[in-house]
Amino acid sequence: MKLVISFKIIICLFFLNINIINAQNVDDAISKIIIEGNQRVEFDTVISYINLSTGDSFDPDKLNRALKSLFSTGFFSDVKILRDNSILIIKVIENPIINRVVFEGNEEIEDDVLEAEVSLKSRNLFTRARIQDDVERILTLYRSEGSFSSKVTPKIISLPQNRVDVVFEIYEGENTIINSITFNGNREFSDRRLRDTIITRQTRWYSVLSSSDRYDPQQLVVDENLIRQFYKDHGHADAEIKAAVAQLDRNQEGFNIIFTINEGKKYNYGQIKILSNINDIDIQEIFNKLKIEEGDTYSAAKIEKSINIISNLVAEQGFPFTETVPEVERINKTNNIEVIFRINESEKKYVGKISIIGNERTLDKVIRRNIRLAEGDAFVPSLIARSKTLIGNLGFFSNLDIQERPSTRSGYSDILVKVAETSTGEISFGGGYSSQVGGILNFGISEKNFLGRGQRVSINAKLSERESDYTLNLAEPYLFNRDIYASFNLYDNAVDYKESSYDLKREGINLTGNYTLSEFTRQSIRYGLEVRDLTPKAGASASIIAEKGKTTLSEISTSINVDTTNNALTPSEGYNFSLASSYAGLGGDKDFVRVTNTGNYYQSYKDELIIFELGYDAGVIMGLSQDILISDRFFLGGNNFRGFEQSGIGPRDTVSNDSLGGNLYYTGSLKSTFGVGLPPELGIRGNWFTTLGSLTGIDNSSLDFKDNSSIRMSTGLGISWNSPFGPISIILSQALLKEDYDITESVSFGLGTKF
Repeated sequence: MKLVISFKIIICLFFLNINIINAQNVDDAISKIIIEGNQRVEFDTVISYINLSTGDSFDPDKLNRALKSLFSTGFFSDVKILRDNSILIIKVIENPIINRVVFEGNEEIEDDVLEAEVSLKSRNLFTRARIQDDVERILTLYRSEGSFSSKVTPKIISLPQNRVDVVFEIYEGENTIINSITFNGNREFSDRRLRDTIITRQTRWYSVLSSSDRYDPQQLVVDENLIRQFYKDHGHADAEIKAAVAQLDRNQEGFNIIFTINEGKKYNYGQIKILSNINDIDIQEIFNKLKIEEGDTYSAAKIEKSINIISNLVAEQGFPFTETVPEVERINKTNNIEVIFRINESEKKYVGKISIIGNERTLDKVIRRNIRLAEGDAFVPSLIARSKTLIGNLGFFSNLDIQERPSTRSGYSDILVKVAETSTGEISFGGGYSSQVGGILNFGISEKNFLGRGQRVSINAKLSERESDYTLNLAEPYLFNRDIYASFNLYDNAVDYKESSYDLKREGINLTGNYTLSEFTRQSIRYGLEVRDLTPKAGASASIIAEKGKTTLSEISTSINVDTTNNALTPSEGYNFSLASSYAGLGGDKDFVRVTNTGNYYQSYKDELIIFELGYDAGVIMGLSQDILISDRFFLGGNNFRGFEQSGIGPRDTVSNDSLGGNLYYTGSLKSTFGVGLPPELGIRGNWFTTLGSLTGIDNSSLDFKDNSSIRMSTGLGISWNSPFGPISIILSQALLKEDYDITESVSFGLGTKF
């Protein structure tokens, strides 16, 4: 009986529970959604983020997700979700709009630099979470500039219409200097030598000329790698940087940087071998071109260079699908490192798709024509490296990267060229002074990537006490879509030849084309048409007076130029050679043949601490049906023969003492530049030179002049400084061999221009 009653109670409770649930389901349905507090954000926009609609239940999980979703938009500083019976109410407080971002107290770093660094921008939504991130960004920027005592205080100023001004009050503090840079554990190299290998510099009185005396934690990591690499390149293959510590002094005004080094043993190269499993490779030819020999100090950098040399030579022998693997074995008993370069066949790989990104202005074809590989070619890494060099030499990009990417085709690799463009237009204005030409003013406008086609346009003007020069130059580096550099040059030049008592005005055009013969060799063909007007001065030589008036020169010339130097502007390795010949007589009033030949060889020592240059220069001009006039002769002295004044060497009129020039000249020189014990970043170097040569020969034997073909010789010392104002140099020279009618110069000086 009790069991039956209990069962009935259970049944009643069951049906009662069902009714309660059903009643709750009806009451929990959302009948209406109300949004309160939104001013800029539309109702539909809010609804799209909450993922709720009428008829949905008041599910706590759904409501929580809706709350998080609204906060994640960044539109609101506060969100509340409320329920009024079956009505869902969402109350929001919108984040204000940033009216402007202001920086106060900053003098060392400009506003535009700070604006680029912070994430908060005018007309964007303001969020308090981002303001602290921006404070850290600004502090990091100041720390990279050496200011570790800087402070940044953000202020928010409320404005009508839910807008705010964001003000960063900046206390820049004093630059945190570097008191000292010391090394522990270094026995092979002095502290001074190791300091020269790193970028960070100790603060000195001259540090106003540099920015490398500021502590930067990231730079310290780079310095560690530089020291480690320096040791590995100087025999210490096992060298380690045990610690690199920057200690802030008590006043928080300066750092003491300490590097702790474990030098390890110093190794020399032992036996060097090249082995290959490819029978047709000429191992001996490759071995003879390596830059390392048994007994030399071990260098990791030379190992890498040797790998590149081997890979390139093997590819030239017709085997592009190889890899060169170095095997290094330390022989501790003799402190030698034996090296085996193994040339192995690699999987055949070809170039798939070549893609270029980042070039918004520069046309694809301008970049592609400098890529030494085409789609379908054998994939040769050395040609990738060469392509990167050539594209970089264009000067159009601030950043360049060439990446190998997987291809959808088996046996192929795609190439991705990523570039970041930089400004290629330039307006320049400068000046200087030279003891040879006096004051100099320069003005120029140039664009080296005109319309993104790689074409060059420039207008230049130069004015000095003795010369005015105006030029217009147009250049197409890839004429007819071929490797032909074509240029057009229009000029107007007037020179006061004080040493020869005449003025010469030149107006003319040059048309030039040059093209590649090999990787390092180019040939040039030039045609020039020039009208000259010579005006003798009072007391000028009779021969110069006889040449008074206008003449026309129509000249065609060709040259062969070889250049293997490592830098076109400041070479330290390699050589260059030029042989040029010209013929005047295709119209005009001149009829002659001219040949010139120049060459230079560069060699550096001790990481370019000393650079030697061995050079020569020679030329001859021969009249075919007439005498050679002064406007076409060669002159020596000044820039091309230190120790003598401008045009101070060679034939000279016995009456007027005018320099007459000559038809034949030659010079040979040995020069060197070297460090003077100051930090390299100052750009101060010493110079030494010895030059010998001669200038002789005038066609007209009736002239009364002095001419002796004897050898002249001079030597000298100088100092040069690549200052922030332009290059400055002073040279002391002495003529060792000269004729009594030559005019010498013991001191030459220049500022702000190259001479």
